[in-house]
Amino acid sequence: MARDVKLTARPSQGAPVPDAGGAVKAYDLLLRVEAEARQAQTVGELAFLIANETIRIAKCRQVFVLAGRNENLLVRAVTSVGSVDRNSPRIRWIEAIVKGISRSEKGLGSALDFALPAFCPPGDEEHKDFPYGFIAWLPFKLRGGTVFGGMLLARDVPWNEQDLLIARRLSETYSHAWAALAGERRLKRRIKIKPFIAAAALATVALGFYPVPMMVLAPVEVAPIAPRIIAAPMDGVIESIAVNPDQAVKQGDPLLKMSDVTLRNELAVAEQDVRVAEAKLMQVTQGAVSDPKLRADLAITRSELTVAAAKRDYARDMLQRSDVRAPSDGIAIYTDRRDWIGRPVTTGERVMEVADPTRMQLRIDVPAADAIAVAPGAKVRAFLDSDPLKPASAEVVAASFEARLIEGDILAYRIYARLDEQPHGMRLGIRGTAQISGQKVALAYYLFRKPISVIRQRFGL
Repeated sequence: MARDVKLTARPSQGAPVPDAGGAVKAYDLLLRVEAEARQAQTVGELAFLIANETIRIAKCRQVFVLAGRNENLLVRAVTSVGSVDRNSPRIRWIEAIVKGISRSEKGLGSALDFALPAFCPPGDEEHKDFPYGFIAWLPFKLRGGTVFGGMLLARDVPWNEQDLLIARRLSETYSHAWAALAGERRLKRRIKIKPFIAAAALATVALGFYPVPMMVLAPVEVAPIAPRIIAAPMDGVIESIAVNPDQAVKQGDPLLKMSDVTLRNELAVAEQDVRVAEAKLMQVTQGAVSDPKLRADLAITRSELTVAAAKRDYARDMLQRSDVRAPSDGIAIYTDRRDWIGRPVTTGERVMEVADPTRMQLRIDVPAADAIAVAPGAKVRAFLDSDPLKPASAEVVAASFEARLIEGDILAYRIYARLDEQPHGMRLGIRGTAQISGQKVALAYYLFRKPISVIRQRFGL
């Protein structure tokens, strides 16, 4: 508020004395309201009762129920209002009035009535039409005198001592019921721990600058080191696969066979073309001795034989390549035999790998959304599904420069890590989760990196 206003009580003179029957009804109503207040199950239910039942006995038109700490009291309930709008100008105005009372000479513990225009600064057109010009503030107190809330009663006639007496009685009842529901110790603690909260806030802010290594979790798989790639040697259809997945093979063992019907027929035709070219060359050679014209065809015939022989050798080589054999000792790694038999493939298409089972490393796919700066030498802990209680330690040796699509159409960076020591029972193909440690950052950045990233991507801040 713009200025402090001294508030003075103005009890009305000559208030009418109610008759005996009216007094009995008023006392009955007072006792019933007090009983309902003590029977409230929650603080919210009690605040609603205060806002809507007090007007029946305190002879007021509207009640604002406030609660909070010290001077920071907020409106919790209003007469005939189901839900309080925290941004309502009227609500904020009432809270400002109560704050002004707290700064007056009497303080929050006073029960006063005053003319409302005294709290409307000049030019305030928004609240000058408030219909109730006289209000009374009744605080809610603990036994030690600590104020934790109160009710602001508003009506259009001055307050008299009899009505204020009933209002004070109700405020004491409401205070007792509220403290019983919320817990008196809890209310005291909320007021007294303010310095501790400030200290905790400062400690939290300081802790936010503590350097910690940036970490990210990503799926990991045990992969071979420098496996031999077995690719389709030509365009065609895979006729058979001689080994099972994860089967040990020796160098020279057959792995797969391509369909060779066309290749065998082409070789047979090429061999016949060679025989024809050889016969023709022999005929021309014999005739060239006596016929000068055939001498000119001798070089052409020899070239035709050379071309036919080259086609035969190519057909023979392709037929031999249709039978793919193991280039080295190891185990055959591929998905499933039924996925490949009868499947058309193109030249260079990867079918399987032959890897040394004793040379293993970790292959980690870090999604682009979780990517962090990882340099060679960064530490990795792999929690494999086969033995999650014993993490495997490793060290980053390489990381891809660009992200690429992996299984599930996820854009990810691929990282390879060298195992410090090969755990017992580890084998190729085991999956799990890897924890990668990057460069050190502030703890606050580590905790709020993802929210900051989402906010910047969505709002461009």
